[in-house]
Amino acid sequence: MSFRQYTYLLVILFLFPKVSASGQSSVALDSLGRIQLEHEIGQMLMVGIRGTQLDMELMAQTQQQVSDGEIGGIIFFKHNIKNKSQLKNFINEIQNLSPTLPLFMAVDEEGGKVRRLRKSQGFNEFPSAAYVGNNLSLEEAREIYLGMADQIHTAGLNLNLGPVVDVNTNPSSPAIGKLKRSFSSDPETVYNYSKAFVDAHHEASVLTTLKHYPGHGSSREDTHNDLTDITHSWNDQEQIPFKRLIESSSVDMIMAGHLFNHDLDAKYPASLSYAHIQKNLRDKLGFQGVVITDDLQMGAIIKRFSLDEIIIAAVNSGSDILQFSDPLDLDDDLPAHIREVILQAIAEGEIDADRIHESYERISSLKDKLKRGNNNDSK
Repeated sequence: MSFRQYTYLLVILFLFPKVSASGQSSVALDSLGRIQLEHEIGQMLMVGIRGTQLDMELMAQTQQQVSDGEIGGIIFFKHNIKNKSQLKNFINEIQNLSPTLPLFMAVDEEGGKVRRLRKSQGFNEFPSAAYVGNNLSLEEAREIYLGMADQIHTAGLNLNLGPVVDVNTNPSSPAIGKLKRSFSSDPETVYNYSKAFVDAHHEASVLTTLKHYPGHGSSREDTHNDLTDITHSWNDQEQIPFKRLIESSSVDMIMAGHLFNHDLDAKYPASLSYAHIQKNLRDKLGFQGVVITDDLQMGAIIKRFSLDEIIIAAVNSGSDILQFSDPLDLDDDLPAHIREVILQAIAEGEIDADRIHESYERISSLKDKLKRGNNNDSK
């Protein structure tokens, strides 16, 4: 019997509807139901961290959060990495703290300007997506990405937040075209090279993430800074690589971007939008896997919505993993705050507890894939 099956037998949720004094439908959680929900909510959080080794004082809070199951994933940046041996030891020490499911150990390693494993740290560097799409055959691309994935896997990381499957419809886009992050202006070419990227990573037992849904390539702004409205620039062609990859059953995870399309949702960007994630990505395109938000501290949304509203909207959108990746702006108690916001929203009827269970099932299923990959490595 798996741990997940055991916990569901041992810790059954007892959720009792009631009506508050105001007449609003709400839910009372018993202690066992709360414990189970806390565990599941923890799996929905991915955060950045500050340190480079586990025994640093500033890692004490992270150690506790991992050991207590308050976070389900960590994203690594340049400031966390000194060299190959340091990173591998650091990752192994953190992973050993996790009492149940393995942690997602993530990195943005696209090649070109967006990379975290650098030559100065002893790693190999790889060309941009634009260079690969314009100059290399699919087989050459696959070899490039197999080298990238092997390096990620050897470091102890298990999730690459790539490839970028945005179509380069606006070469002047500050976030995509200008940084040469797109394979091509042709959706079919983007699909083919993205598939080579994904397949190579799977061969090396590394999970991948398609980004940035529903498509960032036409944007005139950068979501890191402020509102990025694609209402009048986006077109259906930008959805083709996502659709084709979903149909190929190659997708581990999809990242929802902070991209506003007022024709679909007049209030929220894709990362917080039920219309984008549940109705379009899941119901229309048929994706039933893990959806991760882009960093929820980006200027595109943090300047426009309160943190509590962001948390509740992200969960209700159908997103599974809430990403808070900038550790310098990260409240040490953020996981506890997020957990309490979600539990309170469940109690007040703003979030259905089944929404949390759905995400937990998707996440734990993907982590089972990680464990199977690790078992194959040891044979």
